[in-house]
Parts: sequence; structure tokens; C-alpha cells
Amino acid sequence: MIEAGQSIPNCNIAKCGLRALEWLDRLQTSDQGHFISIGSNGWYPRGGKQARFDQQPIEASAFLDACIAAYRLTGEDKWISAARRSFDWFLGRNDLGLSLYDYLSGACYDGLHLDRINKNQGAESTICWLLSLLSMYEIQEEATIHLEKIASESKA
Repeated sequence: MIEAGQSIPNCNIAKCGLRALEWLDRLQTSDQGHFISIGSNGWYPRGGKQARFDQQPIEASAFLDACIAAYRLTGEDKWISAARRSFDWFLGRNDLGLSLYDYLSGACYDGLHLDRINKNQGAESTICWLLSLLSMYEIQEEATIHLEKIASESKA
């Protein structure tokens, strides 16, 4: 919604997307401050309770992408922080304190169960990890260029 709304003149789709992402960010931030996706073991039925598990890489990756789109639209640093929070989920800042990224193989485990990591390393999970890693490198580069531009303008 955020990206699509930017290409349609006089459209509120991007604003609606930002509001939805703000809601999702609140919903998917634990009391301890780490990312928690809505679990696939029950999801989040209307009027019901949000499932805490199973948490999967695709949700962390999609949320990260949406946060970067929001940052590019608004320039608000809170979206970089939210993207970083979802990225850190892969590296062990999650409910179980366990890394889903396998440093030995470069692959990604398939998710978090209530009491353990799902030890499968499917292509979807690894692709989600690698796309998230690439996105974080890209946004870091964009931020560095932006800061360098500000520094050079202030010297002029």
C-alpha cells in the first residue's frame, strides 16, 4: 500500500498503508522491545487473541520491507528502528533468544516454535533472510549518503 500509493496522484493509499504499519508495529513489538510476528498457529482472529507461535521468517522479512518503504516515504527514523528490530529477530533478539540465521551454513531456520527452533532450512526462509540482509545493507548505504550530503551542505 505504501509503495503503490506513491504512484497514484491524489491518493490516500500510502497514508492508509502508514497507519496500518503503525498499528502492526505496535502489535508486533513485545513488552521487552523485540519483534514478534503474529504466529501461524492460530493467527489473529477478529475479536480473538494474537497467536505468539509459530513465528516465521517471511513475516519478519515482509515487515522489514514495509518499514523501509515507510522510511523512504517519510524520512522518519522510527521506521529504520522498526526495520532493525525485525532484522534482529533473525539474529536471536526474539522470544526464545535463539538465532534463526545459521552462521555455519548461511541458511535460515524455518521459524520459532513455542519451545524450540524449527530446524528445517527451507529455501523460502533462507531467501527471506538474504533479502532482509540485502535490504539492511541498502538502507544503511542510503542513510550514509544522506548524512554525508547533510554534512557537506552544512560546511558550504
